[in-house]
Amino acid sequence: MVVIKMRVGVGFSSANDPSAAGQVASEQAVRQSGSPVITLVLTTDNYDQERVLSAVKRVIGNSRLVGACVPGVIVNARLYKRGVGICTVSGEGVEAVTHLQRNISQHSYRKGEKAGEALLEKGGETPGTVLLFPDGFAANISGLLRGLYNVMGPAFEYIGGGSGDNLRFYRTYQFTEEGISSDAVAAAVIRGINFQMCLSHGWRPVGEPLMVTKAKGRKVYEIDGLPALERYSALVGAYDKNDFSCYSMKYPLGLPCAGGEFIIRDPLKAEEDGGIFFVTEIPENTIATLMEGDTASLLAAAEEVSKKALNTPAAPKTFMVFDCVSRYLLMGEDFSREMEAIAKNIKAEIPVIGMLSFGEISSISGTPLFYNKTIVAAAGW
Repeated sequence: MVVIKMRVGVGFSSANDPSAAGQVASEQAVRQSGSPVITLVLTTDNYDQERVLSAVKRVIGNSRLVGACVPGVIVNARLYKRGVGICTVSGEGVEAVTHLQRNISQHSYRKGEKAGEALLEKGGETPGTVLLFPDGFAANISGLLRGLYNVMGPAFEYIGGGSGDNLRFYRTYQFTEEGISSDAVAAAVIRGINFQMCLSHGWRPVGEPLMVTKAKGRKVYEIDGLPALERYSALVGAYDKNDFSCYSMKYPLGLPCAGGEFIIRDPLKAEEDGGIFFVTEIPENTIATLMEGDTASLLAAAEEVSKKALNTPAAPKTFMVFDCVSRYLLMGEDFSREMEAIAKNIKAEIPVIGMLSFGEISSISGTPLFYNKTIVAAAGW
């Protein structure tokens, strides 16, 4: 058995100048890890992304690079709404390849297949962990994941989060050392690191099951044979299109899956024709249930996810977290308590890197799925 002498570094800077922020954060990380094999870069959208990446690449040398623009950067279990977060990994036996697949909104399934083909061509078929940062505004991320899995299969684990901007819903960026793009997925295959993954959300079903009777992509037209907005609003006891986001955030839909768990689907916008536009696609004829939660249940989920992820057979060297931006919006000032709940089980010497995400990716169920309103975490050793 090969012993992997993995070293991990984490750095952060909120300097106003993008070059300075990229340089300072990456220098901090590299001082801890040494010359990296793979570098994770997370930035907020108030930077010139090209200048950040150029500065980072000058520091990390020949390291592979993967990352995205995100609504918030999590470093050592603190959330920053402005800044650049860097995680560098070095070690004998650690290997990585990356790929930037562009234009994923068009023919998403095929683009997922092409991403998988490129990753296998660059790195071979030896099992590893696939780290994914799709554009969170893309049309069919679930289709993208199905295409990727069709090519790469069950030998790999999958984890990641949808990238996004600072809630302007305008444009976000994904990047590898190959370049920067929007409407893309930045992907890396990492080998030589073991990951223990976990996810939780803290939402619970309420009321009777529903049937999504007419839907296409991310738009649901009818629920139980009635206009979707009419049926949904009656269930939650509110009907005001102008105030839709206030109550839709509190009452997502849950799609039942094996083991009594639910995959959350987040309503995003009330449409003029009576339909509802969701963050993630919902297939027609899907059974769903209205979900509810509160601060206590969400915080309990946050503590649970870190505790389970850290239950590793060897001492973890790093901890990654993908925390849905809608949880931040819902909890407001209490979100700092969510960070505290996650950090409660993490030893001070374990570097933590993460992001607020527009949807979360995990293969804990066996295949990569796209989640909403969820925390996905992974401890690596």
